[in-house]
Amino acid sequence: MSFQALARTWRPRRFDELVGQAHVVRALTHALEQDKLHHALLFSGTRGVGKTTLARIIAKCLNCEYGTSAHPCRGDEGCATCREIDEGRFVDLIEVDAASRTGVDDTRELMDNVQYAPTRGRTKVYLIDEVHMLSKHSFNALLKTLEEPPPRVQFLLATTEPEKIPVTILSRCLQFPLKRLPVAEIAAQLRHIVDAESITAEEQALVEVARAADGSMRDGLSLLDQAIAFSGGALEAEPVRDMLGTIGQGRVVELVEAIVDARAPAALEALAALYAQGIDMRYLLEALATAWQQIATIHVVGEATDESSQIWEAVAGRADPANVHLFYDIALAGVRDLAHAPDPLVGVKMSVLRMLAFAPAGTDVGTAAPPQQSSAPPQPTQPEVQAKPQSAQTPASGIAQVRAQLNGSAKKATPAPADRKPDEKPQPAEPQPHVDDAGQARAPAAEPTAAPAPTVAEHEAAPPHAQTTAHGTAPDARDDTGPIDTTEPPAAAISQPATVDERSAPVVPSQPEPEPEPEAASNMGADEWHTLVERLSLGGFAAQLAHNGICRRLDENQIVLALARSNEFLATPNNKDALQQALASEWAPKEAPRVVIEYVDEARDTPAQRIEEDAQARQQAAIASIENDPFVKQLRERLGAQLRAETIKPHRNKDAMPNRDEL
Repeated sequence: MSFQALARTWRPRRFDELVGQAHVVRALTHALEQDKLHHALLFSGTRGVGKTTLARIIAKCLNCEYGTSAHPCRGDEGCATCREIDEGRFVDLIEVDAASRTGVDDTRELMDNVQYAPTRGRTKVYLIDEVHMLSKHSFNALLKTLEEPPPRVQFLLATTEPEKIPVTILSRCLQFPLKRLPVAEIAAQLRHIVDAESITAEEQALVEVARAADGSMRDGLSLLDQAIAFSGGALEAEPVRDMLGTIGQGRVVELVEAIVDARAPAALEALAALYAQGIDMRYLLEALATAWQQIATIHVVGEATDESSQIWEAVAGRADPANVHLFYDIALAGVRDLAHAPDPLVGVKMSVLRMLAFAPAGTDVGTAAPPQQSSAPPQPTQPEVQAKPQSAQTPASGIAQVRAQLNGSAKKATPAPADRKPDEKPQPAEPQPHVDDAGQARAPAAEPTAAPAPTVAEHEAAPPHAQTTAHGTAPDARDDTGPIDTTEPPAAAISQPATVDERSAPVVPSQPEPEPEPEAASNMGADEWHTLVERLSLGGFAAQLAHNGICRRLDENQIVLALARSNEFLATPNNKDALQQALASEWAPKEAPRVVIEYVDEARDTPAQRIEEDAQARQQAAIASIENDPFVKQLRERLGAQLRAETIKPHRNKDAMPNRDEL
């Protein structure tokens, strides 16, 4: 057969025929014209962008019979050397497929022949394609020759994965990264080819082929061959889309508009129509993701950046920017999970339903029921607050709101009286007099303190139904002098009635119980020790010793530390000396107190324990703030998202306690 594929027929033979890669052509042209071409060149880039073509053009430039230049011969009128290189039968152009010759023996055999002079041309050219496929030993065998090649030897390396090539090889080569070709350049070259081949083609059909080529000129020519065979010689847009399994942007617009406007029936009907036409569901999700990206770009820039995004300007005016970013993530997740879906249509339909679940309130997806009319003044209720649209919620604003709620929940507001108007400010409650059993009114204390324990006589004289309650007053007591304060006292004010032996205890007036000593008072200097440890310049086991001891005594002479027996291994002479030196630096120029270690079964309220408790409290507060965020709740309820608590890290302020990991 005399037929030849378009990719071979239209392979460039000179630099001026190459599509794109102007940055590489310019550098090579200058190097060839000045006779300063590097002995080892590495061309990297995706498939079908011109790596091997560039290498063959360089071989023609170096061996053209009319002299070395950047403009070799063209066509049948050229020299014999240029024609042989175009036909692939030039003896001094050695093309090596590294994918099939990866062994070190093949590389050594190749390098043994490097020392011989060229047979036909001026320069022997070694073209190693897919060089990243060579083994480690093959690269080692190539190193020395690549660094100092013999005269008249040119190495041209081509690869699609330059990151797999050792840096020792990269440092010996001049690297030229080739770019992916844009759709416009591929479409223009396809138009030039179909016109030269006398083939009728619609412009939109060529654009569809160029877009499906994905930046590769060779893929575009292969698809053009396939489209010509499919269409019978005349290229039209619709048959080409059917062949590629793609859709036009007009069909995607209908689906995107239905999602933005939250018209669920219209969106599902558009999806069913696309599926009935045999559209690839993966391509549909990718088209949706591309649409959301272009709409987001219009939101940021303010206008369409190219012709392909102008169709989305009207939709961008109605779409919520926050929802657009969420829709893009849903589309990407749908592409990722499509292989696990029971059916491609089910996977895409679920992605569309997830997008519709975040539609603004007031649409036909889900509209809140109108509130019932009432004669009372309208008051905001909790369901109404939850029914407000949260499309403008962001994780940052939601977390800040929850944090403010958590900070405010510690303060209990005084309940408003039933007869007070909503706009009336609450008045501070007047203190009520306390009435004792003798009928005398006493002024209440300024602060809630523990009530005095009742005497034995008072306790026995009270009837069973009027026994003293937890806060020292009868619950049903009444007096003409005024109402009795029956509000719940603080927990610290609760005391139990004393029990006294009636036969031996005399009747004495009631005395207030002494207030219990604070917990820190039992350990002399405990708080001072906690403050001191934070200032000491300690590290390692010496810091562990200081943080795990509880100070029983702290004065000018000595510091007595109680250390748990489980941490006895920390009290080594070196650690004690390091702690003593740190104290000496802190006390300077005065003499530091001497450290004395005592061993106990258990040490409580140590600096290390306080740091651990503070870290746990901050961690729980951080987890609670994330879990209570409205946006996070919406994701968990509607998308089934799961929160990984182990990944949440609390924000540490400068004034916070030291991190437990720093001990």
